[in-house]
Amino acid sequence: MLELKLISPALTVAATEEPHVLHYDAWLIAGGICLIASARQIFGILAPPAITPGRKHRADAEERRRLCSETLVASLAVTALSPARYTGLAVPLENAKLTRYDRRDFNAGVLRTVIEEFAEAGLVTVEEAVFKERRTVIAPTSRFRHIVAKLGVAVTDVARLEGRETIELWSGSRKSRHKKIIDYRDSPEADALRAEMATVNWVLNAADIRLEGGAAGPINLVRKFRIEQPDGLHSFDRHGRLYGGFWQDLPKDRRYLLTIGGELVVDLDFVSMFVQLAYCRQGVVPSRGDLYAIPGLEEHRKIVKRLMVSLFFRNSKAQRLPAGTKDVLPEGWSMERFKSAAADVHPAIAPLFDTNVGFELMALESGILVDILLELGSKGVAALPMHDGIMVAKSQKGSKHTVKAAGHAA
Repeated sequence: MLELKLISPALTVAATEEPHVLHYDAWLIAGGICLIASARQIFGILAPPAITPGRKHRADAEERRRLCSETLVASLAVTALSPARYTGLAVPLENAKLTRYDRRDFNAGVLRTVIEEFAEAGLVTVEEAVFKERRTVIAPTSRFRHIVAKLGVAVTDVARLEGRETIELWSGSRKSRHKKIIDYRDSPEADALRAEMATVNWVLNAADIRLEGGAAGPINLVRKFRIEQPDGLHSFDRHGRLYGGFWQDLPKDRRYLLTIGGELVVDLDFVSMFVQLAYCRQGVVPSRGDLYAIPGLEEHRKIVKRLMVSLFFRNSKAQRLPAGTKDVLPEGWSMERFKSAAADVHPAIAPLFDTNVGFELMALESGILVDILLELGSKGVAALPMHDGIMVAKSQKGSKHTVKAAGHAA
């Protein structure tokens, strides 16, 4: 059985935090009356594209611009108003054929045009994309912030259209910097996975989840699966982790500012998750105790965990220590020595070393996590998923529902 353990919340906020961006969501729209008014005012500010004198703008083109402008206003409102403190909005501007992941109301060309109009109107600043490293990032200016503040816009005015895909399929190796999203065909398996995510997102959006006392906007988690090659079999048995929660990027020492239903949250983490999953795959029950305890490295548990996990993500024999680990290990430790020591402690899972089974273990891990979220949701308990655990209201940390959900999923 997989065991959940309590991680004590931090008591102070870090002096410095890593900046992070919100990813543009074309399904965000103006829902509240204040944001609707702001979207209309901002669209009126934009200078329409030049046309031949004496001709009128096409009504369908104007409607595409208006819809694009509204969803951009909604995403910028979350960027500006969310207590998650986003530094900007990352937008995809590559020309590509519309797929299951896109809205059909407008395309990247319209989005590029509208962003240019926003910039010309002094509503956003633009930081150009860097090839294969990051997307274009735009940030709301003081003028944009003044408009939404004057009209009393709150992040709760942002709404979401139905239809965004929650089951994503990507191709590319673990180390590939350029991954490609796959426009797969529907299947009973994908439909079932999508239905699970619909329930998870419904539970989270129905709960009163706040950061620093403020709402952070609509929640829409997605599961990202992976295949090695774009022309490979479109399967959903690798990776599958959940993404898109504003809490996932929070530093650990800011999580104590989260509340669910007015209660502070606590972290419940799976104990030695990846090693347990490897044992599960081998059909063997692991021994009790810390599965990351390697003789000679008792004071280096974090590094041991990293090294153990790395052994499941290799296509060939591991010969070198991962970057940044050699200098913090005691003298005399090499990858060969570590692997030998790990095999002595865990002979049952040693055959999985250097087999690149990691993404399959990730899929098992994420499936367990979704099962827990669904089980808790059926009991009226909202849980915020991390990759290897959950956060729940403090009163739920030892409740029968939480314990039962973990037991059922295991």
